[in-house]
Amino acid sequence: MEPTFSVVIPTFNRAQLLARTVQAFLAQEGVSFELIVVDDGSSDPTPEVLAGFRDPRLRVLRQPNAGLAAARNAGLAQAQGRYVLFNDDDVVPEAGFLRAHLGLHQRYKGAAGVSRTYVPEALGHTPFTRFWRARAEAGVRGKADGAPLGWGGFWFTSLSLPLKLAEAFAPFRGYGWEEHELGWRLWRKGVRPRLVAGARAAHEDRVDLDTMLAKARSMGRVAWEFYRLHPSVQVAFWTGVHPLSRAYKRWAYPWARAESFLKQRDWEQGAGAFAIYRFLLEAAYTQGLLEGQGG
Repeated sequence: MEPTFSVVIPTFNRAQLLARTVQAFLAQEGVSFELIVVDDGSSDPTPEVLAGFRDPRLRVLRQPNAGLAAARNAGLAQAQGRYVLFNDDDVVPEAGFLRAHLGLHQRYKGAAGVSRTYVPEALGHTPFTRFWRARAEAGVRGKADGAPLGWGGFWFTSLSLPLKLAEAFAPFRGYGWEEHELGWRLWRKGVRPRLVAGARAAHEDRVDLDTMLAKARSMGRVAWEFYRLHPSVQVAFWTGVHPLSRAYKRWAYPWARAESFLKQRDWEQGAGAFAIYRFLLEAAYTQGLLEGQGG
């Protein structure tokens, strides 16, 4: 008998976080599922951690390191459920998570379900963590269960959809846009992302400003790859590669000003810290856009 869900978790060198996520999924009740973990060439104790779980619902695939898209695609190729749920290895589901996703699919046929992830209080209250917590949750705060999220709603760490609608992820040469690129294709086929308010999960990724600046810069570079796959005016303005967008961003988010903020960070304790964080991330993204233009 086919499971209701195939949960696909790609992982690379995050054994401790992965163990918590796997355990939380295996504790889910009321819905049949298989759990497919794709070890993308980990060199840490990931194999040993996974070997410690004695549960027939868990399947482990191992491959040489090939990146997030390849790992997700490998799991998708093995999925046997009615629905597939892609979940990052640091997103720990709460009780009732899979039941909530199933409930959404029963109400909205052909939709994609986006989990309600949050940054847990245990990750701390540094100025940047507080900013990131507010930013990460802003897009869904106050929205009802099943609320439509628009084409930008495919930016996810945990998403489900009917297996028959699932498509492979396109690989990019850096961080960013894989989910949105898949989402763009799904959107054009009529698949709409909706919030699964009852599918709460803790995003246990510890973030800091320097790491997120590097990711934002990578996203700016990778935006060009997204645009080359889908060369349209909509995508050009959405990603910022359009000449008018780049001209505005170059003027509004100069990297020289960003560097001045990064040299002296006493502003992080002030009331305007959140606005400066937003500026810095936009400036890093703009730098990536400018760097990726000729790539």
